Amino acid sequence: MNIALAGVIILSLSALGGWMIVKGYSSEQPRQVKAVLFGLYFWGLAFLQLLIAASAYYLMK
Repeated sequence: MNIALAGVIILSLSALGGWMIVKGYSSEQPRQVKAVLFGLYFWGLAFLQLLIAASAYYLMK
């Protein structure tokens, strides 16, 4: 259950972070560009958080 909770937290933080970055920095961009940038930021944040979580798990073990 802890792994599922960590996954939900990473998913929600990535979605919220991607949405906030796109909303804050690209207000003059068309909708299609915002959608692509959201996907880029979402996956970038998700992989970064997974690397941090995996490193923390490895160091704690």
